[in-house]
Amino acid sequence: MKYLVIDTETTGLDNQVHELISLGAIVMIDNVIVQTIEIKVKPQRLQNADPKAMQVNGYNEYKWRKAIDPQLAANQIHAFFLNHQDATLVGHNVQFDIGFLKSFCNDHHIKIKIPTPYLDTRDICRATLAPFGLDSMSLDNICAFLGWKRRKAHTALSDCEDCIKILRCLAPPSTRFMLRLHTMKKIREIKGLLS
Repeated sequence: MKYLVIDTETTGLDNQVHELISLGAIVMIDNVIVQTIEIKVKPQRLQNADPKAMQVNGYNEYKWRKAIDPQLAANQIHAFFLNHQDATLVGHNVQFDIGFLKSFCNDHHIKIKIPTPYLDTRDICRATLAPFGLDSMSLDNICAFLGWKRRKAHTALSDCEDCIKILRCLAPPSTRFMLRLHTMKKIREIKGLLS
């Protein structure tokens, strides 16, 4: 099975107002990572940026000092997606990422072809983890629930790595992983009785 796992960082939530400033992508074939990319894009409309979004994604001029021109980035993104049309696209809240990628490429006169079908890791987690007590399907909460440390949370490539972990553990869930979830649930129940 070939997966193309993506994540974007943006200057806000509205793809008609805000900008794509980073794309992370990992190509995994039969559970082996075969390609990893990260493209940082020079923002052109920082005056429109949402300060909270910029705080979350850690934008600063130093971290983006090697960012590339948006037109070059759009060309690279277009070529990358063309090379992986045979993959199943994966992301956490992937419709958000798709919307920003389409808007970004459209702004630079490129019609990007997004692979279909796609998987949203939120749905995978909702189906598997909600019965064990997970309420919020944010990537931060999922990782905390599973006891996973986040390397560089809210950077595009690191968020892709966390989605890869979700795929490997939950698509489909292994017997060992399900036993771990049952054990974790029992421990939480016992702690609740003791408090």
